[in-house]
Amino acid sequence: MSGYLRRIRGFRRDIRLFLLMNLVAYVGFGVFALIYNLYLYELGLREDYIGALNAVQTLATAAAALSFGPVLRRIGAWRCLVAGIGVFLVAASALALVTAPAVLLVFAAALGVGLAFLSTVTMPFIIEWGRMDQRADIAALTFSLISLALTAGSLVGGLAPPLLRNVVPALAANDEGTYRFTLLAGIAVAAIGLWPVLRMSEACRTSLGGAGMTTRLAESGTERRQARRDVAVFVAAGGLMAIGVGMVVPFYNVYLTTLGASSSEIGYIFAAGGLCAAVIGLMAPALANRVGSLPAVLMVRLSIVPWYVLLIVNPSLGAAIIAHVVRSTSISMAWPLDSTFIAEVLPARYRASVFGLRSAAWNLTFSGASLVAGWVIVRQGYGWPFFSLALCSTLSVALFVGYFGRHPAVRAGTITSALSSRARASQAVGTGQDGEGRAGEDQAGVGDRSAGPMPGDVDSPPLSPAEPDIASPEPMEPDPAPEHGRRLDPIRAGVAPGTPIVAAPTTPDPPGNSRTP
Repeated sequence: MSGYLRRIRGFRRDIRLFLLMNLVAYVGFGVFALIYNLYLYELGLREDYIGALNAVQTLATAAAALSFGPVLRRIGAWRCLVAGIGVFLVAASALALVTAPAVLLVFAAALGVGLAFLSTVTMPFIIEWGRMDQRADIAALTFSLISLALTAGSLVGGLAPPLLRNVVPALAANDEGTYRFTLLAGIAVAAIGLWPVLRMSEACRTSLGGAGMTTRLAESGTERRQARRDVAVFVAAGGLMAIGVGMVVPFYNVYLTTLGASSSEIGYIFAAGGLCAAVIGLMAPALANRVGSLPAVLMVRLSIVPWYVLLIVNPSLGAAIIAHVVRSTSISMAWPLDSTFIAEVLPARYRASVFGLRSAAWNLTFSGASLVAGWVIVRQGYGWPFFSLALCSTLSVALFVGYFGRHPAVRAGTITSALSSRARASQAVGTGQDGEGRAGEDQAGVGDRSAGPMPGDVDSPPLSPAEPDIASPEPMEPDPAPEHGRRLDPIRAGVAPGTPIVAAPTTPDPPGNSRTP
């Protein structure tokens, strides 16, 4: 534990503030997400309107996610983060205060836009400001904190209304007022999340938009086609997963009631899922480090399949609880793994849009699958939705692991996160032997050193610090922020793996909620 805390203290200051923002803001969002449908019900609005409002929010989230890449390149991750929180706070406040149904739909769309930017910016921000060797830990910790914050928000949201009725006499017989007060309290907590964002230094001063994000390396047609195929497979794998999740997750609390669970028990079940996801999710980097990111994704994503198959064959409350906990934990572990992997695979200029495209595909397919599942459940029960989740999860991971397992960069060994610890050690031994051979040649007099140190010599000045992906638009000039430089893709550069060179700059789906892949 002490070693892990030391690694956290080693994160950049802006990353630590980013983690604090997620912890605080998502507590407020957890309160809002739990209470708002109950509040609408007290306003006299029923399931048909609530379904329409959720559909409007989901479609707005998908539309905003589609535009996320160009906006990120233009204004940078920090400004996207501030805009996402700001739009969420304004829209959520209006939704808590306005009662006209038509106006609520407008603000529901605005809320979807805010949530799209708040959640989709997570991985781009980590990629931009996290050191390359720390990204896996940062991503895992971020999604674990989000799970923990949403769980805490749900618990607070569930406990607050009865407490308010007892403490504030005017609210004793006024459920509408109680829910409104709870919503505004949750929004106030979320607003505190702006404080750590505004306290950021480097991220606030530096814009990733402008020249940094638009600078491009010369690409061949083969490289461009490869990158587009990579993006398409990553997005398609997320869309497949969303079909299965959308068939099950929106109705799972209702399913638990059919097995005899009470409303309070359902609350505890969901809280247990969130806590397990928060704690076990931290183990994702260790698992990937041991077996490689692709085998880790395979293991984690497929872990849910046996439990939902069991629910088809022999439904029981115990199996349903385990299935929910395993699914929540799988999400918390898998999303950081495949997101950091795709960030390492893709060239810089594609990273700005890939997470927005995946978020859009996720929300659209999730929404459509939910509509179909509601019709199927009424007529056929839950068997077909559970089968869909098991099938789509298997197809999604087969596509992702099958395609990227044969990726040229993975097969060449340049994507180090895809290698197991044993494979990396073997690669390091081979690199060390090559280095000794070169040293022997130099001692034998091979090469003229009279002109000064040669590239790769021990005495040579470093070409670039071993830090992550943000670059100077003109790589030949000294980087004004040396700790914040980018690397060239070793395959494109034609150099040996591990050779640091400065290059052009670089830049995941809403985390922590039911729509998260």
